[in-house]
Amino acid sequence: MTVVNGHHIETSIPQRVTCDEPSLMIGLVLRQMRDRPRSIAVRYESRSMNYGALFDASRRLATALQVQGIGANDVIGLAMGREPLTVALILATLQSGAAVLPLDMGYPLIRLTAMLEDSRPALIVGNEDSRRHLLPDIPWRSPAMLDSTSADPAALKNGSLAYVLFTSGSTGRPKGVAMSSIAVARLISWHIVHPRLGRAARTLQFAPLSFDVSFQEILSTFATGGTLVLPTEVERRNPFALLMLIARERIERIFLPYVALHALAEAVAAGASAPTTLRDVITAGEQLRLTPSILALFAALPGCTLHNHYGPTETHVVTAFELSGNPAEWPELPPIGSPLPHVRVRLVDAELNRVATGCEGELLLGGDCLAAGYIHRPDLTAERFVELNGERWYRTGDIVRELGSGILAYIGRQDEQIKVDGYRIEPSEIENVLCRHEAVLQAVVASADSSGPRRLIAHVVPRGSQIDDVALVAELRAHCEAILASYLVPKSFVVHAALPLTASGKIDRLALAGREVEAPWIWPDGAPIQQQLAALWKQLLHLDDLDINANLFALGATSLTVVRALTELRRRGFRALSAALIFEHPSVVKQAALFVTPPASLAASEARKRSERQRVALSRFDPRKAAL
Repeated sequence: MTVVNGHHIETSIPQRVTCDEPSLMIGLVLRQMRDRPRSIAVRYESRSMNYGALFDASRRLATALQVQGIGANDVIGLAMGREPLTVALILATLQSGAAVLPLDMGYPLIRLTAMLEDSRPALIVGNEDSRRHLLPDIPWRSPAMLDSTSADPAALKNGSLAYVLFTSGSTGRPKGVAMSSIAVARLISWHIVHPRLGRAARTLQFAPLSFDVSFQEILSTFATGGTLVLPTEVERRNPFALLMLIARERIERIFLPYVALHALAEAVAAGASAPTTLRDVITAGEQLRLTPSILALFAALPGCTLHNHYGPTETHVVTAFELSGNPAEWPELPPIGSPLPHVRVRLVDAELNRVATGCEGELLLGGDCLAAGYIHRPDLTAERFVELNGERWYRTGDIVRELGSGILAYIGRQDEQIKVDGYRIEPSEIENVLCRHEAVLQAVVASADSSGPRRLIAHVVPRGSQIDDVALVAELRAHCEAILASYLVPKSFVVHAALPLTASGKIDRLALAGREVEAPWIWPDGAPIQQQLAALWKQLLHLDDLDINANLFALGATSLTVVRALTELRRRGFRALSAALIFEHPSVVKQAALFVTPPASLAASEARKRSERQRVALSRFDPRKAAL
């Protein structure tokens, strides 16, 4: 039992499972495949693949890769979408001893080129469209060209790398994290013996393959004998559709970044049905803040545990903290928790000396969690992976504090600290105060980038139907002055339609740097509704130009953007749209067409159609079927 901010929290960390060979990483998965061939391994769009079929497909593909000359520690680029075949290819790559390099073809060509130049893959597997956009001197194969029917699969190879994932670099060029197999094996072993996460569960594969959580989702699900459910991109981006999928597929476990968890909670608060089948929700990637909507969500899920995981791409998950029981007793800012059994932690000052217990310090990570480094970038590797007293450590750049009993609290980023008038300021302290105001949905604090004195700028997204930005700013200033020291009160408040996000779903603080005044709304009054909607979405998505036929969610719209869009529309007297209609008609052209049909009859018609689609989908779902 641990006390955090006055709350008594139960903590339990499973003991270590011995896993001394990198090859055992894939062995943990293959064991389940052999032991339960008829159990369902993968679900996708009402189709099922059992463990036996997945095992056979992955073994055939692994043999084909070895026939192509793929050896241990080669890199295989996968330019594939979210489908069962992609999962089989990931397993096949690991069985061949190679490392997986996910290639998101939605990335700009210049970024893909940089990734391929640094990772130097031995082979790329993808569809014909991907071939046209990749470097011509890298061998390419389609999945069909690889599929081997050999009845004599080659033996498993022992590779020391599991995957290569690219993160943003400070120079603007992405850097490829080469993750060690032993680190992934330790993490999956921890899952297997965890009292909750070690149970077989129907698990949603939410994360894009280009993010490390996807490997945790896939490998931990198979290593515990669960079923992996693959959503479509529309379901991933639409919290209302995601909730329908969770209900239809009876999802029990889900991994979500904080922004997606918040969007799901907001959708339930807006009237969607609570996902009562969920038993475990795992969140990571950003500091977890328990907003009223998130607390209300878990109050409606009394048997569900919220797991707060922490870990940079260079180590994957290294600490964990669990929240269960009455959500009203949970701390507003939960700690990141205790180190996993295979992880060592050290808190240090600027000179890398240990700090006293209870003091803040930069978090260093060591043990069997470290990546091999940044692929083919020894200079960058030497910067972040350091040796102290004969031991290798990764410098996270994160500032944390030990609360006692080995539990760590996240304070903020070393490079996000702001110094104003000689005061060292943690933006998160001010952000937490702003988010306590009932009218604030999100808040980020940054400093103005100007030649004069540095100034604190609060960037806020209002909640609900707040329409008077001037009054809101006055309220927020008074709110901060009543709680914070004077030097912590922002000098300016900028009200946004939505905060910019990075590709991983985190708030893009760099995009906010120096933005002291939000551009005024441009609304072409009297213009055709299509033109007015186009102007609205261009500003919400920060676009200079907009294809009126484009899918707005593919351009970066989120559920929070939809809330702001509805607020602006209702402010100007347009009430034909609802959140559900925007999600189901995700382009300017389709939304403009809705204004032609009387809204009441349209809404009733859409409700009937959705009800019928859900009824048909549920009638087709039979968890006992194991055929592909």
